[in-house]
Amino acid sequence: MFFFHHTEKPVIVTIHGFGKRLHTEFDPLATYFEQRHYAVIQFDIYDINNPDDADPKQWIERCEKKLLEITKQYKHIVLIGFSMGGVIASYLASIFTVDQLILVAPAFEYISAHTVLEYGVKAVKNIYQNQLPKEEKPSSKQTTAFTEIVNTYRESIASVDCPVLLLHGLKDEVIPLSSSRNAYQKIKGKHRLICFEDGKHRMLYDNTIQETIYPIIELMITNRLM
Repeated sequence: MFFFHHTEKPVIVTIHGFGKRLHTEFDPLATYFEQRHYAVIQFDIYDINNPDDADPKQWIERCEKKLLEITKQYKHIVLIGFSMGGVIASYLASIFTVDQLILVAPAFEYISAHTVLEYGVKAVKNIYQNQLPKEEKPSSKQTTAFTEIVNTYRESIASVDCPVLLLHGLKDEVIPLSSSRNAYQKIKGKHRLICFEDGKHRMLYDNTIQETIYPIIELMITNRLM
């Protein structure tokens, strides 16, 4: 008689970057993993329609509260953070028990807050021309909140103990490769950095190399990458 042990799939929690798309940056990735029977939880860190929603402490508290709720419902958690979300996800992984941390173009370093914002706006206009209001973008106060979060939590990566995967595009126009390379040097546990020759900053959803990135993330989640 053979006994087959069912392995519980982890829940995937996404932490979005700074810009107008908020959690929808992860929609294509969420679809990929939901089709493979993973639960994917997405949420917004701030209100794009409220320019005064710009208190970085509140942004972090929302993330903490959300992850606390998730830890009460799920035993296994994978955090995926993009850009600013990579910094926040690193902080969350340093104070909560998670199975894995996956960082895509994490903004531990950045060219400038203005560059982050303007590139995000242009990229979204190019990809989703008829789906979003033209004037919808983070306020100057929210841009300041972004810089404060990065400056406050960029060293959290050194306190992360779970396995970490860093993904970075060599053609990233916003976050220099040194951001991931320097973070890589600070990680204590298992970690790996993978660079993509044709990857730009929004490679998670810009319809260029998702077919390469998503399977690699899946290999990580299924413990076949390290």
